[in-house]
Amino acid sequence: MGTPKLLLTHRGVPLLRLAVDAAIRGGCDDVVVVLGADRERYLPVLKGTPARPVHNPDFAQGMSTSIRTGIEAVPEDAGAAVIMLADQPFVDEAVIRRLIETYRTSGRKIVASTYEGVRGVPVVFDRALFLELLVLEGDQGARQIMATYPTHVATVEVPPDRARDIDTPEDARRFLAEG
Repeated sequence: MGTPKLLLTHRGVPLLRLAVDAAIRGGCDDVVVVLGADRERYLPVLKGTPARPVHNPDFAQGMSTSIRTGIEAVPEDAGAAVIMLADQPFVDEAVIRRLIETYRTSGRKIVASTYEGVRGVPVVFDRALFLELLVLEGDQGARQIMATYPTHVATVEVPPDRARDIDTPEDARRFLAEG
């Protein structure tokens, strides 16, 4: 991207702050933000929020290290964790609220977002599956766990335009310019 992408703005707000705000307003009691590359540049964005930054020194080894770092930081009394990415600026508080509500009412241990038939993030994992998250390796996310425990998964349909992520400069130009 040529710049730390979570500092890119949508409607004047950095992507990282949009994600934190969505988590807080969506009902997350404790917000842990896993930072790796460019950590020092991201910390000022979190000032004034109740978010708790944690450092992942192994970020270059893949997504699993960020998941592990975040899960290790979840408070002991938390019954579940929402895993979300900060490069999805259109995932708002309503999406997070629906995931949490579905978790509470469905009796399932995993509640995943789905868009056009694909399961993904954000996703809620019950504490009973934290060990599974802690043993992930490499550049893999949590889809493997969903595949291992298909009967434990509930889904919440998210419109594809809400699930868009910002991965390239072209994505940033196209999506963030939309207002």
